[in-house]
Amino acid sequence: MDAARLASVAVKPATSAPEVRDQLAELSGSAWTYAAIGAAVELGLPALMAEPSSAASLAGAAGVPVPLAASLAEALVAGGLAERRSAGFVAAPGLLSLAVGRSQEVLRADLRSGLLQMAALFDGATRGQVTTGWTHTDERILQAQGVMSAGAIGMLEARVFPQMDGMRERLDSGDGAFLDVGAGVAAVSIELCLRHPRLRAVALEPQEAPRRLAQVNVADAGLGDRVEIRAGLVEDLEDQEAFDLVWLPGNFLGSEAMPRALAVVHRALRPGGHLLNACLGGGGDDQRSMAARLRAVLWGGDTVAPEHVATLLRQAGFDEVALMDRLPSGLVPMQGRKRL
Repeated sequence: MDAARLASVAVKPATSAPEVRDQLAELSGSAWTYAAIGAAVELGLPALMAEPSSAASLAGAAGVPVPLAASLAEALVAGGLAERRSAGFVAAPGLLSLAVGRSQEVLRADLRSGLLQMAALFDGATRGQVTTGWTHTDERILQAQGVMSAGAIGMLEARVFPQMDGMRERLDSGDGAFLDVGAGVAAVSIELCLRHPRLRAVALEPQEAPRRLAQVNVADAGLGDRVEIRAGLVEDLEDQEAFDLVWLPGNFLGSEAMPRALAVVHRALRPGGHLLNACLGGGGDDQRSMAARLRAVLWGGDTVAPEHVATLLRQAGFDEVALMDRLPSGLVPMQGRKRL
């Protein structure tokens, strides 16, 4: 089974106890494979497998026992991300392309954030303390989620900004302003400010733990004079016609909060300004769609379909509302514009 299908297979309902055990064993194998792939990426094995590499050479380079190195490499093979040859294990070309530079950082963050949040969900369930809403304090989760968000905004800029009339010119004008709602560790604000050296940003984050990390990240990036970090909820934002672009990740907002948030954001945008939104609702009954909806619920959002969110944008006064293709993660980005 290739890696893409690990999270997208629709499972036939079990009708007997033996079938339940068989299905749990199959799902367990997928879960352990995914965890092992995450461990292999953390240890840097894919980059070591550009050429055929033996388990012994992988173990020596990664500093782990040979049997463990072999098992992690076998997990990459089972996930369709590597192959076994007579001379050793070789990473698939697609995995190798993601094992260098910024792509490696994003891949590691994706795996780390997902696996640590899964562990947190199960741990909470064992203690009867499962909650919803983005309340994570683990620095590894917060920073990893930030890296993923920055990667997403970079992808959206390349894909969407050319369709936004005059957006790049606004951001580069010297008067351009960006609002980052639910900013977390401010990775999106930092990313856009680095891409647009004259842009200023407001990173709005209600939670103390990510806000502290945001202050550190902004300082480390040398952007303390351009990124303002604010505490508070988007529903309480009082700015009017202050921003050219707003990033509002709707997958962290419940359907009850969304209309109010959209009204506030619409008021905060300058005429002709754009909103980038996203949600994790919709999809089918396959595992990937289910996992996306579960994450939305755990993060404080819900399973509202993208088409309904688009309707809410129009009701809030946005024009040029457009849905984009669903990403592999299940996220559906969308955009809207405030009338000139």
